[in-house]
Amino acid sequence: MTGSIANSEAGMGRTILVGLLLLLGCKAWAGADSCFDCHRVMEGMSLKFTNDIHFSNAISCAGCHGGDPRESDQNIAMSASRGFKLRVQRRDIPEFCGNCHSDTNFMGKYQPQLRVDQLSQYTNSVHGQRLAAGRKRAAECVDCHGVHNTRAVSDPLSTASSQRISQTCAKCHAATAEAFADTRHAKAFKTERKPGCTVCHASHATKSATVAMLAGSTSVCTPCHRPGSKPAKLAEEMAQFLTGLEAAGSGSKEALARARVAVHSMSLDALKQAAEPVSASPDPDEK
Repeated sequence: MTGSIANSEAGMGRTILVGLLLLLGCKAWAGADSCFDCHRVMEGMSLKFTNDIHFSNAISCAGCHGGDPRESDQNIAMSASRGFKLRVQRRDIPEFCGNCHSDTNFMGKYQPQLRVDQLSQYTNSVHGQRLAAGRKRAAECVDCHGVHNTRAVSDPLSTASSQRISQTCAKCHAATAEAFADTRHAKAFKTERKPGCTVCHASHATKSATVAMLAGSTSVCTPCHRPGSKPAKLAEEMAQFLTGLEAAGSGSKEALARARVAVHSMSLDALKQAAEPVSASPDPDEK
């Protein structure tokens, strides 16, 4: 009799535990959600979305796309009358994400760890300005953070985490990433878990790279290297060399572009070598 009661209590305990786990796993939608009812069957984006930071904060598809998740008829649920938004164009994504992420009152409910003026920062950044000018390949929110699988930046699996941000930047800046990969900075950032490229270039407020980044009061080196130190002097020498290339005008445009990439190797020799004229390949038809 005692054994039966014990087994019954153990079974009830397991049932309660399973129930709690299901409740925790399903906390992202409080009621019926026709978006997930369909997309789970379709095995599409909903599978990725279960790892998304929005999902974990109980923000479902309709939170971004609008529509009516309580309506079972998809034609009605995804109708304009229910506020459904079609696929967002690249140039409109920053404003689309910013509707929530720049709203202090809305974001305050989720106790954000980062400041909430990212849209303003991005709009004034080199990426934002180029996107606004029609450069379709200019980076916008989902290029760095993903879409439907956006993770918290503190999550090591996030494409914007300190462990992965340099790889994410490398998708567009491959040559720069290659020059940076074997440097002391790259190794130090990895060891200290610093967010790679954004240590010097910022994230949402990325400015166009200039000589001023290397020397003077605006140098990005000063937070780590005191004035007069060997690294600081190297940065000043590199800045002087780049200034000379800029002064040479359009004739050194290509050399300047190569040199700006080579800056990331933090080697003056590599910088000078990159700026050397590139000899044209001989024409095989010439004799």
